[in-house]
Amino acid sequence: MLRTLTVPVLLLALTLVSCSESGKPSTARLARLSPEAPSQISGSVDAHSSAAQMRASAARFLGSLSAEQRQAATYELSDANERTRWSNLPASMVERGGVRAGDLTDEQQRRLHDLIRASTSSQGYLKMSGIMWLDDILQAETRPRVGPGDDRFRRLVESWTAENYWVSVFGDPEANESWGWLLNGHHLAASFTVAGGQVAFTPMFLGAEPYEIESGPYAGWRVLSHEVERGFELQQALTAEQRGLAVVPQDVPRDVLEGPGRKASLSSFQGIAASALSPAQRALLWHLIEEYVRNADHDAADSQLAEIERDGLDSLWFAWIGPTSDISGRYYYRVHGPSILIEYVRERAVGGRQGAANHVHTMVRDPGNDYGEDWLQTHYRERHR
Repeated sequence: MLRTLTVPVLLLALTLVSCSESGKPSTARLARLSPEAPSQISGSVDAHSSAAQMRASAARFLGSLSAEQRQAATYELSDANERTRWSNLPASMVERGGVRAGDLTDEQQRRLHDLIRASTSSQGYLKMSGIMWLDDILQAETRPRVGPGDDRFRRLVESWTAENYWVSVFGDPEANESWGWLLNGHHLAASFTVAGGQVAFTPMFLGAEPYEIESGPYAGWRVLSHEVERGFELQQALTAEQRGLAVVPQDVPRDVLEGPGRKASLSSFQGIAASALSPAQRALLWHLIEEYVRNADHDAADSQLAEIERDGLDSLWFAWIGPTSDISGRYYYRVHGPSILIEYVRERAVGGRQGAANHVHTMVRDPGNDYGEDWLQTHYRERHR
């Protein structure tokens, strides 16, 4: 059954290697957007920067939409409720705002993927597009388990599809210095903010089920592979004494702790301080951080990494919860500092092979600049959903 699924050529080639009162902009302002129109403020930003490329791609995407689609897709940047309206849960469980990928034409979908690529690195794009593709795999693997009369489970399984991802744009990317956009669906929430020439890419939630495809023509494929390998490598490099500091003695959490609606819920650092690591171990910690941060495009990632360096590596902490010897088991780890929060958890499968820990969630936040708050001089209060 899996052989009937279509995989984008780029994913196939590279994955194996690694407003009105309602809060929406007015129709008159939306009408100014067209696929060919250059940014009205691009002269103040390097044309090759992430900000400029995102601005141009967003304008082309919005320009490809019908008036009705644009109205559904666009909100004011100040609309805190919609900006924080994201979830990792399936579409059968959570309603989302914006325009649905499955309702776009082929040309509109191509413009959407242009926007995703403009906002991410090659690895980030392949992870995000791979996560969307995995929903088709998960549905195909799980559909045989749907029994007669099991309507709730059937709706859940049917909601796992690459069509069930939503796109929202906040502000006018052509007319405004500051604007943002959100891509959201099952296992994927990527929030981007442009403030002049600066780009923020947090919060970012990426998950995968299956973590590894276990059978069929794609057996062995992993969309989020290096996150576990680099985290486990660092944990294994610790001495027994260091591991005693890093391992937090509590049950493996059911999910990441600062997921949707849980911003700033971690009030203290736990685990082992980076100041207690050797130079080789600190290098492994840095490689782990880069695996997450470099999902963003080059200059946005470089800027975030420079901020972490300004804080000082000694300000970072690494924590581990759960077994330390089985890479395929259930566990959780966290990297935490003033300008970065990374979480990873292996979970039990919902679809696919029952009981297996073949299901992962990751979370990346900037505790001081999620949604570009610091640059925008505002504060977005998340609501648990």
